[in-house]
Amino acid sequence: MKNLRFVCHEPEMLCGIIKREWLEDEPNYNFLGIPLDISSTYRNGARYGPDVFRRIIHSENFECVTEKGMDLKDYYRIKDWGNVGIIHTNLRKSIQLVSEGVVDLILSEQPFLAFGGDHSITTGIGKAFEKVGLPIYLIYLDAHLDLYDEIMETELSHACTLKRFSEISVFQGATVLGYRDFTKEQLNYAKNNNIKVISTNELVHQSNLFHFGLDLGKTISKKYDCIHVSVDLDVLDPGSAPAVGNPVAGGISTRDLIWLLSGIFQSIQNTEKISWDIVEFNPLYDQAEITAFAIVKVLLESLGAQIIK
Repeated sequence: MKNLRFVCHEPEMLCGIIKREWLEDEPNYNFLGIPLDISSTYRNGARYGPDVFRRIIHSENFECVTEKGMDLKDYYRIKDWGNVGIIHTNLRKSIQLVSEGVVDLILSEQPFLAFGGDHSITTGIGKAFEKVGLPIYLIYLDAHLDLYDEIMETELSHACTLKRFSEISVFQGATVLGYRDFTKEQLNYAKNNNIKVISTNELVHQSNLFHFGLDLGKTISKKYDCIHVSVDLDVLDPGSAPAVGNPVAGGISTRDLIWLLSGIFQSIQNTEKISWDIVEFNPLYDQAEITAFAIVKVLLESLGAQIIK
């Protein structure tokens, strides 16, 4: 893991399944913080997300048992690599550092979760897959399409992430879930570049989001070996997740997101590799830690859905 640079934090958290070091057993899952929010266009502060999240999951309030009765301690040994070293005055160099760190995680051939930071970190993740030559399909949960070519004089903005990801040489396509803030030009680009888009309105009219996610994941995993799932927390309604960079009213609930991700992860767990990220958590706006506790619940249930029985 030569490229990962991290800052210090407590060595153990979340029922003991996430640790800085494993003394007896090798880890079987990796976690990486990416405190990058240089490109945020509305609310800065997502750079504090990884460390605040770590503080929350140090709490003894959580049990590592999913709602289906699976004890995560029986399955997971997650190594936390700390945070990627970010240069907060240089967005391009910072994304390069992200990609270098994620290359190490990809080469470990273990599942991983990257925690942001704003959505620009997913550009760095895409570039990491390109560096190792691994074809990748993207499932993108977001209130926005993020298909601007440039915004605020940079093509690396979090609002350009899906556009940049679609341009990497190993990109095999994408499905966007939960969008509700967009332009006609972005829809046209998606249509012409193997990007399927499913709006919030379409999601909330599904009779069962778990089965919807299950069917979606099965369809995708039949065609593609490597899938990355990117979760922008603004896919949630601001009532469920007020602490995000660019909130958009009318989103799905935390329960909806749990059902949707559980279906997706359960269906694609047998593919060659799986990775995911959670982005746009901005703790500066998280009164009563509503968003943080939603993230922990989503994390626990998503990990449970990835267990191969």
